[in-house]
Parts: sequence; structure tokens; C-alpha cells
Amino acid sequence: MQFHHAGRLAEAEQLYRRVLAAEPRHADSLHRLGVIAYQAGQPASAVELIRKAIAQRAAAAPYHLHLGLALAALGQMDEAVAASRVALKLDPGQPDIHNNLGVLLMQQGQWEEAAQCYRQAIALAPHLPNAHGNLGIVLRSMAKPVEAIACLMRSLEIHPAQPEVLSNLALAHLAQGDRRRALDAALRGLALEETPQSRRLFVQCVKDLRFAGEAGMLRPWLLRALQEGWDRPGDLARVSADVIKHGGSVMDDALLHMLLCLTPNLDIELEKTLTESRRDLLRDAMSNGDLSVPDFHAALAQQCFINEYVFSHTQDEITQATQLRSRLSAALETGTPIPPAWLVAVASYFPLHSIPSASRLLDQSWLSAVEAVLTQQIREPEVERRLRAEIPLLTDITDAGSRNVQTQYEENPYPRWVRAGTAEAEDLADYLRQNFPHAQIASVGPGVDILIAGCGTGRNAIETTQRFAGARTLAIDLSLSSLAHAMRKSRELGLDIEYAQADLLALDTFERRFDMIESVGVLHHLADPLAGWRMLLSLLRPGGVMLLGFYSEVARKSLPRMAGGTADDIRRERQRLLETSDQRDALAASADFFTTSTCRDLLFHVQEHHLTLAAIDEFLRAQDLALLGFSAEDDVLAAYRKRFADDPAATNLAYWQAFEADNPDIFAGMYQFWVQKRS
Repeated sequence: MQFHHAGRLAEAEQLYRRVLAAEPRHADSLHRLGVIAYQAGQPASAVELIRKAIAQRAAAAPYHLHLGLALAALGQMDEAVAASRVALKLDPGQPDIHNNLGVLLMQQGQWEEAAQCYRQAIALAPHLPNAHGNLGIVLRSMAKPVEAIACLMRSLEIHPAQPEVLSNLALAHLAQGDRRRALDAALRGLALEETPQSRRLFVQCVKDLRFAGEAGMLRPWLLRALQEGWDRPGDLARVSADVIKHGGSVMDDALLHMLLCLTPNLDIELEKTLTESRRDLLRDAMSNGDLSVPDFHAALAQQCFINEYVFSHTQDEITQATQLRSRLSAALETGTPIPPAWLVAVASYFPLHSIPSASRLLDQSWLSAVEAVLTQQIREPEVERRLRAEIPLLTDITDAGSRNVQTQYEENPYPRWVRAGTAEAEDLADYLRQNFPHAQIASVGPGVDILIAGCGTGRNAIETTQRFAGARTLAIDLSLSSLAHAMRKSRELGLDIEYAQADLLALDTFERRFDMIESVGVLHHLADPLAGWRMLLSLLRPGGVMLLGFYSEVARKSLPRMAGGTADDIRRERQRLLETSDQRDALAASADFFTTSTCRDLLFHVQEHHLTLAAIDEFLRAQDLALLGFSAEDDVLAAYRKRFADDPAATNLAYWQAFEADNPDIFAGMYQFWVQKRS
């Protein structure tokens, strides 16, 4: 036992086996060998050994306790809970048994009973940090952030070095809308242990923070988060802009350079700086062909391609840019050496792949920063051009409205993105139980068949496929341009996602059925959004779930609707709104305002409808669908539950209608919610 307690497992195992060689039914040695097997990641062997021990000494509570842990590691949760209950019956005064049973019950989504177990453990051992921490975790899952914070803080008082407790404390503060305290807890947790989850939590905490003054302490964290891909880079755009604006020269700012290469800038003041820098670059390139190309200018060219050249320009400026493009094109035809400054300046106004013979640029040797521009603007578009021929046509596209929408997204694939978010694969049912603890969620079995209806450029399809274990994903869209971008990105990540061109209105003869269907920001662009919803429902298996997103009539009421839709229209009207509109701040709060394709989607869409919560409620009742809940920010849900304490599940749409009437911006993006088709 001394070897075992000292962590010298190999030596302890040898001694236990010697005992068993002399006495094969020695219960304690069988039990301890089972514990070693569990610690070594061999739960099946652990279960076999511990059951042999129990056969010899059935009244030993620790045997049943450790059997429960091993069974849980095998995923046999009901058997694990049963074993833990036997242990508790044999030794009800042991706090660890109460705590471990609570952990198992929490994994099953049995929050109330889990909380009772933790409270009993605390009553028996008031200074047991795990019990306080676990109680805080389960209370947070039960949407009780104030009580959760008190328990988590008590756990940290007893034992400060608990990364998981700090992460849950950060989440509880987020649920209260206190992002600065959340960030403090998240940073303390990161300092103790960096995991994919703790890195994503950092992004979650900072993404909506704003800093009017110095926030330099965040700079190294933000730079790492962007470089290492902790989550969607766009979630870091606004806070990074705040840090950048209080830094030094844009020429030497590594954070700015990284941001420009990964995601659209979302800050108006910084956009003005970038627009002026582009104008200076063009002027200098026109007058001095030997101008060196700093990393900033190459990053600026990448930014302009990412935002689809949404920055404003004067007529003289675009005339000069056109002249420089003509010079570059002529040099390509004659084989004349091309100054790097020409290439980067032109790439800041026009996509390089639009220039005749642009592929000849790839035959030359360039600095790495310029090579990155060539990859973005020539190599990757060529890959997408070839991929278009590989995408199958699943249905004809004959509906007039669908064809209009298709044309828009062929011209402006939505959205243009560089890097998707991150996720660890988890069971779909477990994900839903965690996010909607008051709902009754049935398991969908091994693997899950998913349809992404209206996948656009594939970011959601990729993130959903990565998030759910065993996902078999079909992603469809009207636009070949969007699908080609999605397919390229999926292949770069090594993901096996099936893509096809289809009109969801024409899926009535489609025979495949799905466990989950996702259609966010799609159905409201149909002539009849509810007809599209009914079509998708026909493809959903009984017990299956849907993630949906619709524009809110309340939230979109004040948005201007613009005529036109060409790049020039969008650039001109967008600049007018920035200069003269009293809606400037409201528009700038939307990330969709900062690229050509997303701004077209926001203000110039060819077909758009808005829904009300009353209409959604009526549809749910008519189709006998269960509302699982909204995908909303934690602080929004906390405010709702504070006002409507009798609806802890937050699924009463009449209440939500009243809440939205008083808070018309809470669904400024769209209503996003999960529903389940009854079995």
C-alpha cells in the first residue's frame, strides 16, 4: 500500500500479484489491482478485478465506490450510479462517496440530486474543496449564477489552484454580465493550466469587452490567441482594435498584422487609419517602384481581400489604382520585372486573380509576406475554381426567389472567412443536456446524421461537424462559389463533409433522414420561410433536433433597406451612412457592416422576411415541436430568468415577447433556438 500511495504503481502491482499468487481470492489485493488498472486507463480490467473483490467482500464500501468510477469510465452511467448508491448505503458518513455520486449524477443531467449529494458531502466535511467546487458547477448549470459564484469562491478559498473551478467561476460571472471579473478568473485559470477549453473561455470573456484606455496587458494573450487559433478570430477583432489603437506605429504592430490577415477589422476608427494607409501605399508605389514592402502593407492587402474591398476611395484614387493594375498587367505580358510594391498596392484594390495572366506571378520568387498575398489571391481562388466541377447537383434550382438569392451569393459568397472556431467532439445529447438542463433529451445513438441547410461558405458546417462526435454531415447551398470555398476549407482541415448544390424547397423527394438539421440565417431569405421550415421538418427523424435562426421583426425594424447591391453601391451607401446617419453606431455594432458580402446581406438583400416570436410560437404548436431553448448570451438568459423566475427553462415565448419588447436589441443578430421533433 505504501508503494501505491506513493504513486509507484508498477511496484505496488507486483506486490499485489504476489499476494494473489499465494491467495487468489484476497479481496483487498483484487480491489487494489482494479484501482491500479483504472488509474492506468484500463477501466474494463478494473471492473473485472473489482467485481471479483466484491464477490469476496460485498460489504466494503470503497470497492463499490471504485467500481462506480470504472463503470463511468466505460460510459456505463446507470451501472456506475447504482454501484455508487450501494457504496453510499454501506457507508453514508463518507463525504467522498456523496461527492462522487454527485459527479455521476451531474454527468447524467440530474442536477437537483447532484446538488443534494454535494451539500451532504459539505455537511460531513466543510473543508472539502471538491464538494464546494462541484456544487458551484452544478448550480451554474442550473442557471443559478449568484449561488454558484459563492460556492466556487469558497472552494478557491480552501484550495486556490483549481483551474476547472476558476473556469466555472468565469462562466458564472459571464452569466451575470460581469465580463471583467470573468476575464480575471479566466486568466488565473490559464496561468495554472492551458487547455483548449480554457483558451476558448478567454476568447469568450474578452470578445465583448471594450477598453477606452490602456489595455496592454491583454496584448500578448490576444496575439497568442490569434496566432494559435484559440477560437474564431473575429471574436477578438473589437478588443484587439482597442489595444491596437493605444499602441505604437501600425507598421510595427504584430497584433495588427495578425488581425488583418485573419479576420475583417470591426472598428470604424481603425478602418479610417487603414483606408488612409492604403491611399499612402498607392501613392508611394506609383511614384517609387523600388519601394520596400513591409509586413504591414502585405497584411493590409490581405485585409482588403478579406473584406472584399469595402473601404471607401476617391475617384482619383481608384483611377490611379486602375492605372497601376494596367502597368502590372502589361509587365506580366512582356516579362518585365514587377516591383513588389506594385503587386501589394494593386492587391489592396483588386483581387489579383482578376488580372489576366496573374498565374505568372507564381513563377517568381517573393518575400514570404508577399507570397502569402499570392496564396490568398491566386492559389486559393484557383483551387476553388477547380472544386466547383466536383460539387454534385442534388436538386434543380427553378424557384424564382431561390434563383435571385443564388445570384447574390454567387457574386458575394457569404461570409468570407479565414479560420473557423474550435471545439472538442462531444455527444450531441450530452451537449443538449448541458445547455438545456430542463429539457428531456433522448440519446440519438452512435454517430449522428446532420444536414446543414444553407451552409454558405462552410464555417458553421465545419464547426458543427467538429463539435459532435461521429457527425456524418451533408451541407447544401444554392451557391457554387460558396460551396467551393467550404469544400476547400474542409479539405484543408481533413474533414469529411459531403457538399452538394441544392434548393431546400426542392427536397420533397429526398429520401435521406437526419438526427439534426441546422439552418441558421437561411429560411428568412425564402419567399415563405415557414414553407421551408416545414420542408426541413419532413427530413427530420422522430426525436431529432433542429438549430434555427430567423431575423427578428422587432430587432430589424430600425435597419435601413438599401436599393442596388453592386460593390460600388455598397461602398458608396455604406460610407454615406458612416458620415451622415444617426444609425452609425447601431450599424457599426454589427459585424456584418464591415465586408462587402456581409453588408449586402445586412442592408441590400434581394429577399428578406422577418418573424415574430408569436409567429414562431404558433408554428411550434401547429407542428407539435418542443422548444428546447435559445442560443443566447449568458447575461441575456440571466436577465430573463431574473424577471421570469417561474420559467427556469426560458422557453415561454409569451414571456420572451414581453422581454424583447423592453429590450429590442437582444436579438439584433437573429433568433437562434433549438427545437425537438417529438418521438
